[in-house]
Amino acid sequence: MSSFATELSKRLLKAKDFSDALINLQTFGAGTTLPEDIYLCMSRPDAAQLDKLLYCASVLAHSQDSAHVSIAQNIALNSALIASTPEVLERTAIILTELGNLPSAAYTELKLNAKRSSLTSILQRNLIRELNSVTVGTHTVALTDYQKQIWNSLGDGDDLAISAPTSAGKSFLVIEHLSRRAIEDDEFMCVYIAPTRALLSEVLNKLKKRLEDNQEIRISEIPTFMDSKKQIFVLTQERFQILLAGTSASFDLIVVDEAQNLSDGSRGIILQDCIEQAFHREKTPHIVLLAPGAEGFKEATESFAIPNVREASTTVSPVLQNRIIVSKVLGETTLDFKLIDSGLAHPIGNINFTPSVNSASSLLAAVAIKLGQSGSSLIYAKTPSEAATLAAIISQASQVKKKHQSKSNLDLVEFIEDHIHPDYQLIEMVKNGVAFHYGQMPALLREAIEIAFKKGTIDFLVCTTTLFQGINLPARNVFINTPKRGRGGKTSLEPALLWNFAGRAGRMCDDIVGNVFLVDYDNWDERPLDEKTPFQIEPALGKTINNEAKLVISALNQELGKVDPRDEKIKQVIACAGLLVSKARHGSLDDFILRTAPELNYFDSRNMCESAEKASIAISIPDEVLNLSWTLDIFALDSLLLYFEEQIMLGKEGKLIPLSPAELGDKSFKHYMYIFNLMYRLIKGWKGSLGNYVAPIAVRWMEGLPYPVIISYEVSNAQRALDEELKNKEAMRRTGAKIRASSKTEINKNQVINKTFDTIESLIRFQLVQMGKAYVDLLRHAFHKAGSPEKALRIFDFSMALELGISSVTGQALLELGLSRIAAAEIQKLLVEESNDVKNLKEVLQSFEWDLFKLSPIIIYELERLGLKAGAVDSDAIA
Repeated sequence: MSSFATELSKRLLKAKDFSDALINLQTFGAGTTLPEDIYLCMSRPDAAQLDKLLYCASVLAHSQDSAHVSIAQNIALNSALIASTPEVLERTAIILTELGNLPSAAYTELKLNAKRSSLTSILQRNLIRELNSVTVGTHTVALTDYQKQIWNSLGDGDDLAISAPTSAGKSFLVIEHLSRRAIEDDEFMCVYIAPTRALLSEVLNKLKKRLEDNQEIRISEIPTFMDSKKQIFVLTQERFQILLAGTSASFDLIVVDEAQNLSDGSRGIILQDCIEQAFHREKTPHIVLLAPGAEGFKEATESFAIPNVREASTTVSPVLQNRIIVSKVLGETTLDFKLIDSGLAHPIGNINFTPSVNSASSLLAAVAIKLGQSGSSLIYAKTPSEAATLAAIISQASQVKKKHQSKSNLDLVEFIEDHIHPDYQLIEMVKNGVAFHYGQMPALLREAIEIAFKKGTIDFLVCTTTLFQGINLPARNVFINTPKRGRGGKTSLEPALLWNFAGRAGRMCDDIVGNVFLVDYDNWDERPLDEKTPFQIEPALGKTINNEAKLVISALNQELGKVDPRDEKIKQVIACAGLLVSKARHGSLDDFILRTAPELNYFDSRNMCESAEKASIAISIPDEVLNLSWTLDIFALDSLLLYFEEQIMLGKEGKLIPLSPAELGDKSFKHYMYIFNLMYRLIKGWKGSLGNYVAPIAVRWMEGLPYPVIISYEVSNAQRALDEELKNKEAMRRTGAKIRASSKTEINKNQVINKTFDTIESLIRFQLVQMGKAYVDLLRHAFHKAGSPEKALRIFDFSMALELGISSVTGQALLELGLSRIAAAEIQKLLVEESNDVKNLKEVLQSFEWDLFKLSPIIIYELERLGLKAGAVDSDAIA
């Protein structure tokens, strides 16, 4: 039947009448999702036309070609949108059921009132639903056909590379699968790898909630083993690298989310090395790779020496996602709409539009306000500062304020006032149902905004590329006005990344359609959303060895010369060189290069091997340090080690030994200024005094001080610096010097707050952590080599304290329980004894009478979600 349906489908698609009717249906269907005052330039498909299209859909639904299946679903969903008779609705429900898209079929019945009029139709629905249903906790969930295929393969233990659109429900299946294994297996060791803290936090929360009744299962984002037979780690690749270095244990399951990041520079190289190490340990793990539409899995996994990874892919999204071009013609008072299909733009209609538009940002904001009144809206911004500006513009619109009068975000407002800063600009926006979102925000604030958006009390969320990867935050509308990223918009976004963000349009189970509005698309210098573009998985390691062989060899021979260590290509080359030296220390370098870069010519391969072998002998860095820190310049690290040895020999090691801020007291700032400046100079090759700026923030961060305290210090320091500048200008003016008068007498507090967030996430929790780990390990080695192991014991591991943002054992135990740093800092104040006993601490918290404490509902919700407070989770508390 399916082969016959495929051939018949090919004939149907060639018919001119069919393509014309399909375009008419698609454009009219898209028009029904736009504001009611739109003037449509096409007529509603008549009954005969719709009847023919639905017949074609019933044929296409049984084709073996996924493109045909996608068209069948497109017809069914658009027909459901415009249906004016029960008969049409019933036919759409039947076709969606035949397609295995049970969530959308259920939507037509529950929300659009589609009725099953025949016994055959009812039996069909019930049978397919029964076949596709799985039990999740106490609930029964009906899966799509694609989801059911993945579910069966996971249960069979297949190594999988799962590639599907953002809205296809991939991570849901994998999280449920690993949760079941954790419950049912006698012993279970799993790691879930994701590239961003935002995605890690989401996965961690889902696992904590799913497994809250299984106390014997440890779920942790901290890369240290504990005495437990069942452990699930949720880690970035950098943290996984630390975990692997600290144990020889094997894993039962490795999940790599957003696996397209294997192509992502030096971080992609770390990810590949971690996967290889874990896979080739004593016990071979089950491996699952996830990506939102990607090609090249087979070649990538073979280069890792991981055979038999089966690709399970689909290009069909379970919801209808319209790509709509929005144009405002200069001098006219209308917005024009066109639907993109197969690279062509088809007119939908136009709408009256008369706001004052002076820039691309104001046009984007005005369009979002006009078109985003129905359903939730995500708006893309190139930078965090642009996101804040766009959110402010939208927040001030009278129609946005009026719409939000009946809603409430008071708890979220109070949380921001108490735990960030009372003058933070986000507060007024949240009152109007608007917010912005970016990766450097504190985790609990970011999560509270996401939950409010899902609940519908935040209607407009302006975001950066943080939401492009993995986070489950669908919306009815997505607005994009540029294919660029970063300050000045000079860097092009990878087309697949834009498609991933566009995939946020439409909520499976909650809706059947989402709109991606491409504002001023005709004037973009690129048109990346004309045709679907998958991620091309090309591991960064092999690519660097092949394409930058001469640079890698130069790096191994210390012949790079003067370079900018912030240059992404140079960072990749340095990381690649470091890994090759590490592999040379362990032997079989020739085989490693041949496997990872088979296209490399013989002479470059030989020179690379020889240079790596020589470097491995020349440097004094011990293996245990090299294994963790090869992403940094290994020769710079060798110089740092030599410096340590010289200072120890001279008896000048006192300043080098990092101590706990609790031990140092008021001397902490000066002490860490010295250490940070030393790291920047000897490891990064940077001159200057960046350490002087970052040390006060870093020390307060390590001490576990809350954000309001850290931010208040930074605001005061910035104001003091401005006052001093104005005072100096005034003094110079009195001498007769011509000094331009300054109109600014007060600092911009929001700029200071956002800069502080960026410093904490980009410098402290990434750059300083990376250098700090190497610093601590090399200093310990130097003391042991000098015969002073007692001095090595004095060293405070400030890299871990910087990563976690807390240095007390109780604080770290609270983080181990899954609490955010904000919540951990508040709850730590309520405990009378220091303790690192996680199990006991959990029991203590569960016994607390939380109503006695004036904690934010945001924190209370987090406690409930993690099973640390009795009672049902009330997500309305933060919405």
